[in-house]
Amino acid sequence: MNGLRALYRRLDALQRRRSFKLAATALALLVCGLTWGRLILTTVDLDGQRRALVTAMTGQNLNDEDEHAVSLAKTGLVTVNGRTYGGERFAARPDLLFAADGSIDAVDGLANAMLRDQYPGWAPRWLLEQPGTTWMLALVTTGWLLLIIWMNATLPFTLTLAATAAFVGAAALAGSRRWMWAFGGMGLLTFTFLLLIRVMLLLLERPNQTLAIAHTVIKEASRTKIALVFIILILVLLPLLPLGLDPESPLRYQIQTFISRSLGFTFYLAACMTLFLSCATVAFEIRDRQIWQLLTKPVSRFNYLLGKWLGVITVNMVIMLIAAVSIFTYIQFLREQPVASGMQGFQDAQQVQDVVLTARVGRQPAYERPTIEQLRGGVEATIDRTPELSILDEVPLSVRRKLEQDFMESWFVGQRSVPPGAMREYIFRDLGAAKELQSSLTLRYRFHIMRDDEHETFPAVFVFNNNPDLSVRRTYVPTVSHVVSIPSEFIRDDGTLSITVVNLFEPPSQRRGAGALNFEADDFELLYKVGSFEGNFARAIVVDWIKLAFLAMLGICCATFLSFPVACLTSFTIFVAGTIGPFLATSLDQYYPPSLEAVDWGNVGMVIQWAFKSTIRGIAQAIVFLLDSFGKYRPTQSLVEGRLIPWGAVIGGGLKVGVIWSGLSLIVGYLVLRHRQLAIYSGHG
Repeated sequence: MNGLRALYRRLDALQRRRSFKLAATALALLVCGLTWGRLILTTVDLDGQRRALVTAMTGQNLNDEDEHAVSLAKTGLVTVNGRTYGGERFAARPDLLFAADGSIDAVDGLANAMLRDQYPGWAPRWLLEQPGTTWMLALVTTGWLLLIIWMNATLPFTLTLAATAAFVGAAALAGSRRWMWAFGGMGLLTFTFLLLIRVMLLLLERPNQTLAIAHTVIKEASRTKIALVFIILILVLLPLLPLGLDPESPLRYQIQTFISRSLGFTFYLAACMTLFLSCATVAFEIRDRQIWQLLTKPVSRFNYLLGKWLGVITVNMVIMLIAAVSIFTYIQFLREQPVASGMQGFQDAQQVQDVVLTARVGRQPAYERPTIEQLRGGVEATIDRTPELSILDEVPLSVRRKLEQDFMESWFVGQRSVPPGAMREYIFRDLGAAKELQSSLTLRYRFHIMRDDEHETFPAVFVFNNNPDLSVRRTYVPTVSHVVSIPSEFIRDDGTLSITVVNLFEPPSQRRGAGALNFEADDFELLYKVGSFEGNFARAIVVDWIKLAFLAMLGICCATFLSFPVACLTSFTIFVAGTIGPFLATSLDQYYPPSLEAVDWGNVGMVIQWAFKSTIRGIAQAIVFLLDSFGKYRPTQSLVEGRLIPWGAVIGGGLKVGVIWSGLSLIVGYLVLRHRQLAIYSGHG
């Protein structure tokens, strides 16, 4: 044992020598240059060919007998710049390659599929198809190695690598590729977390009160059991999440499930760690009277609270950064795991690109709104049909507003219904951007019909721009989301697109009139790509980190005037209330206490019921007003659905949640701490 310790000391002294660091840096740069340089050159060459293929196939139409379209349909080959791409497998299923109007469908995905014969076996496919990601990972890997060398972590890295390799080797012998990824992820994530913590501690070693307190909080987080439990859970369990995926399900569902579970798991565990750590770091110092030693340095109360907050959000930043790299890398690994062979596998992979790993915006049809006369007439008709209202000399304003709301809802519900054997046209507007970007559209729909039995299927037809030649027939399962790909050429010059839904269901003779097709307001929309998944993913991580920053200041604020258990309970209650804020807002639309005019004040039971409902509604309204925005920012859901997270939402969330809410919490905590007699605090309560 003494010999091992002596060897470790000698190796540790070696890694700290400047000559060793310079030699290791040169070696790291050489290795990264040879590996990543070769990969980048290959990626750039393939990207040039991909662009040429996309340019050549864009606008080609089989009905117009364009050269590349005809060649693709007959032979499965396309010749561009003297090179021939494709093969017979593409000609075998022309129905999957061409849209209803004869244009080539999913040109980007088809170009990637044609180039895969040129992919070298030593390179990951997902890197070859994403030059930007390749450059990013090359820089991250190189920077990571340089940090290891210059932070005197070469020896710990070598030992961690050896231990990780042993577990990965055992998994390889067992033939489990997923366990290989899991063990490798555990080792690398744990080491990277410790490395980044050392970097943050180094950056905060400055003669500044706020930075000094933040430095102490980071050390506290890496030592105390409260924070370590959650950090270890994240680092160990995150690589295990892929083991729960169903390998037999479609690839897009696997990726959506992994995104939802991994980001949700990381955020909620990090949120728990944040609340416990932020409450503990202040409450325990007040309880043990350590805070008095700090505030007599002198350290201002404002700088004290700000330093605590900075330390907690720095730990959160490290956790979110490590989790983001881990999740993003495994998503890229998943995207090249097709679950079907041939064209079916190509179609599944294309759905991943067009539906999940993208950033899309949605457009809903423009519904006709009722006129003022129609609205008033509908409300009056309802009043006349309701005996309780028709006998009143004057209907209360709150009741009339509720009737107007009900009429508007039934009006739009009627427009979202198609009787059996009938059709209804829907107009989508503001699609000019999609036409300019030449971005293919995706129609997402989820219909309800009859008993909504998921074991039954029903037929429907979609007719585009009232042209029977531009129509597709689909069989759908009730309550299940389906998609239809639509080329951007279908968009009219004025930026509109007409889609007529034909309900082909024929109800049984004994139930004539039944079988209307209907859908909810959010279940019939057009989506088109406006950005990349990589940028969308980065914005999602930033939004989650902003929410964690607010939770950190919330916990610190509560701990300034509450004991640790009560501060945790209070902050967790606010966290849960903010999370369910959007659901409360939806429930409030259906929860109305009786109006004052309708209350029989001589009926004690009715008065108690009115008071109870009014109190509950008031509490719910207060929660929605104060915390609704916290729950509205749900970046994970947007990523799962492939929807754009705009920078406007990120900046708006940062200002509202990260600046205003956190700032108000800081001010409250400062005012409490300023008027509190910390020197004579008993330590109880």
